Amino acid sequence: MRIAIITDIHEDFEMLEKAFAQIRSLGYDLLVCLGDVTGFAHQFYDHPPDANACLDLLRAHAHFALAGNHDLFTAHRLPSYRIHKGMPENWYELSLQEQFYLTGNKLWLYEEEILPALTEENLAYLKSLPEYRVYDAGRQQVLFSHFLKPDLAGVSRWFPRGTMELRPHFRFMEENDCRLAFAGHCHPEGLNVVGKLIWAEPGFSSAQINRRAKIVLCPAVVNGRNSSGFTIFDSETGLITPYPLS
Repeated sequence: MRIAIITDIHEDFEMLEKAFAQIRSLGYDLLVCLGDVTGFAHQFYDHPPDANACLDLLRAHAHFALAGNHDLFTAHRLPSYRIHKGMPENWYELSLQEQFYLTGNKLWLYEEEILPALTEENLAYLKSLPEYRVYDAGRQQVLFSHFLKPDLAGVSRWFPRGTMELRPHFRFMEENDCRLAFAGHCHPEGLNVVGKLIWAEPGFSSAQINRRAKIVLCPAVVNGRNSSGFTIFDSETGLITPYPLS
C-alpha cells in the first residue's frame, strides 16, 4: 500500500495543488492529511490565503484528515490536552490577556492570525476532524497525528529537543499496537526519523523503516521558511520517501 501524507497547508492553495498533481503522477492508495489546513498570518507567510479552496480539495480527495492546532482555533474547538494546560470551557470567550494570564507563555494564542470566512460545509468538516487515527496498513498498524503525545494537536509552544521527550508518544504507540507513527506540525526540512535512542534528519532522502519503533516528522506543504514537500510511505517495502515541491 502506498500512503501519501500531506500536512501543514496553512491555506496555501497553490502549493496544495502542486502537491496533489505530483501525488497523482506518482500513484497512491491512501491520501492522509495530518492537519493545519487553516492558519494564516502575514508575519509567517506571503501567499494569498484560501482556506475554502484547500478544504474543498481535501474533502474531495483525502481519505481522512486530522485536526491541527490552527484547525482547532479556526473552528473554536478545545483540544484534548486542554485540562493539562488549564484551558476552561469558555476559553474562546476570553480575551488574549485573560488567556495569557491563565496559561502564561505556554500556548499558542494566535494573536496575528486571520480567521477565514468558511462555508458551512468546510466549518462542519473542521469540527468533525479527530486528533489522531490508527490505520491498518496491512503488515502493520500506523499511528497518524498532527503532533505528539501528550499534545496531539500541537496547541502548546513546546517542541521536543531530544528523544527522551518523545517517551509519551512511544508509549501511546505501544498502547495502540503501532511501531510506526507519522506527525506534522514541526515543518522540518524533509524528514526527521526518530527512534527511542536516535534522532536522524535525512532531509529529502528516503528512509528505510525496520521493526524498531519510529516516529516520522513530515515536511509541510506550505511555502514557508523550510522547503515545501509531501511524503509517501510504501507499507510493503517499509520505504518512506519525501518529495520536495518546486
